[in-house]
Amino acid sequence: MEPDPTILVTIPEGALRESFFPPELRERLEGIGEIEWASEELTEVDLRERVEGVDVCVTGWGSPQVTSEVVERADSLELIAHTGGSVATIASPAAYDAGIRVVSANDPIAEFVAEHVLGTMLAARRRLPEFDRAMKEGKGTDSIPVESLIGAEIGLVGLGSIGRHLLAHLRSFDVSVTIYEPYLAEDALAEYGFAERTDLETVLSGSDVVSIHASRTPETVGMLDSERLATLDDDTLLVNTARAELVVEEALLAELRSGRISAALDVFHEEPLPADHELRGMENVLLTPHVGGSWIRPPLTEAVLDDAENYLAGDPLAHEIPREQWELMTR
Repeated sequence: MEPDPTILVTIPEGALRESFFPPELRERLEGIGEIEWASEELTEVDLRERVEGVDVCVTGWGSPQVTSEVVERADSLELIAHTGGSVATIASPAAYDAGIRVVSANDPIAEFVAEHVLGTMLAARRRLPEFDRAMKEGKGTDSIPVESLIGAEIGLVGLGSIGRHLLAHLRSFDVSVTIYEPYLAEDALAEYGFAERTDLETVLSGSDVVSIHASRTPETVGMLDSERLATLDDDTLLVNTARAELVVEEALLAELRSGRISAALDVFHEEPLPADHELRGMENVLLTPHVGGSWIRPPLTEAVLDDAENYLAGDPLAHEIPREQWELMTR
């Protein structure tokens, strides 16, 4: 009889772990193998000291990276199961070189973020926050300019998993979509007759709504600077649920101050957004506190537990992150 696998959970004890592992999921995990729970936040040195004899490492936000030094001591490690999305700072070349498989909740998170993007697009275009505010303050609403998502020109900066889920949602709105994605395969848009790949300038200058879905990498940080933001058409809605650093903050603030464009922002250069930040007082900005996918947590845990069970049973993995995808993920 095979011994039960040893599973190390590196998410420290506290509210974060409880949100990912409510009692029923904790019980499910404990039914898979022998569990070692981290009592406090682990460093890379701590992980190196604890990884011997561990078959599966369950990680979360803030977990240390499985570096080459950790891999040297990982005599049994076969699977990294990450409850977050990007594993850019969790996995490593050494982990892949050692044949350690990597799974994450990237795709389930992408579904929730795509839903959030669609919701913010609809809310902003239909001016729901303005109507709500005016009615609660007893003000007139006749001057609020309503726009529709139906038939709109949508531009996506980057695609990835979130963008693909968003395309499926947008299909029913009879939109036209242009996409800037340098790494897109030739046949990637075959099932989306309303979408086409093009250059960044075309995406920015020809869209009613521009939604950012590129990963944060050295190449993409600051890609939307003052020069590129100036090419946005008047009244464009800019949606950012990716990473704030892709847009130069002062350049965005300048455009928003002018009233020329509007924005729906779920990510910020400083989080949480400071109480006195200028964005909080802008009426042409819809703000949410980085909740696109991260606050719906049990389904994320369920996804990686499914794959942990799949791996131990010798079944295919549903949420594996291959090395080539890892290399392009947000860092």
